[in-house]
Amino acid sequence: MKTIIFSVTFGLLLLFAGNVYAAEDKSVVDPSSDLYDTSRVMEEAEYELTEENSEKALLQDEYADDRINEAELSFEEGNEEKAEELLEDYEEHVKQSEEDLEAAKEAGEDTSAVEEIVVENSQKRSENLKALLEREDLPEEAKAGITKALENQQKSEQKFLAALKKAEEAQPKAVEKQEEAQAKQEEAQAKAVEKQEEAQAKAEEKQEEAQAKAEEKQEEAQAKQEEEQAKAEEKQEEAKGKQEEISGRP
Repeated sequence: MKTIIFSVTFGLLLLFAGNVYAAEDKSVVDPSSDLYDTSRVMEEAEYELTEENSEKALLQDEYADDRINEAELSFEEGNEEKAEELLEDYEEHVKQSEEDLEAAKEAGEDTSAVEEIVVENSQKRSENLKALLEREDLPEEAKAGITKALENQQKSEQKFLAALKKAEEAQPKAVEKQEEAQAKQEEAQAKAVEKQEEAQAKAEEKQEEAQAKAEEKQEEAQAKQEEEQAKAEEKQEEAKGKQEEISGRP
């Protein structure tokens, strides 16, 4: 992944350098040019400024592509020593990409998309290395270096494919666990709602009982009050009758 600043700067350098080789659809700086060391320094700076390990892995994967193309250009120019040096650098980039991916996984980053890109690029590089091996103008020593790079490339490719397969196998289990967790959560939520409804029903029942008792007590108090009032009126009538009886005597 090229940053905007890096892309603009690199593009300007390429524009004025004039020492550029086109490999397929990608511009590659000629390793024999004065610009080459600058481009490598810029790669290192870009890598150091990148924070996420998965992004670092992608950068190293891109650098590996560059080294293959640069090695091919060096072979074209007859600079076999430089080409072999670039193939060694290429293997270092592949190794670093693997280490960055491992670090990304340990950090909990989602590396599935990155691994797919790396595997796809790895397969293309394998084809490029095989094509180099088929060249008749290469010395045996150079072919030995390419063969070693190809073997390491295929090992790396198998490693990434195994990781992807493992991730694919783990995905259904992860989905199953997620569904189980969701089911448990829904079950717990349903129980909580049920308990809440039960508690509310009990509270309403107690409230109704308390209200009924209060009404019963109120009715008893009112009946008692009426009874006492009736007795008081009866006593009052009796007293009145006695008073009239006394008043009627000669």
